[in-house]
Amino acid sequence: MELAGPTQRERGLDLIAAHLAGLDLDVERARDRLERTIGSDLTTLLVAALSKRSVAIRPLARPATAVAA
Repeated sequence: MELAGPTQRERGLDLIAAHLAGLDLDVERARDRLERTIGSDLTTLLVAALSKRSVAIRPLARPATAVAA
């Protein structure tokens, strides 16, 4: 017998709990845990890719320019 996964409400409550735990100064930051797991360079790339600011600061690709005919 296979059990159903967590409901949307349960996932939401888990996310809220994780966010609130992140406000505790005694809890290690998510970025620090990520750096320990995948390394500093990859963490920096991942955080920049997920950050809205990264597009404004350092775009990954040049925007396409229109060519007049």
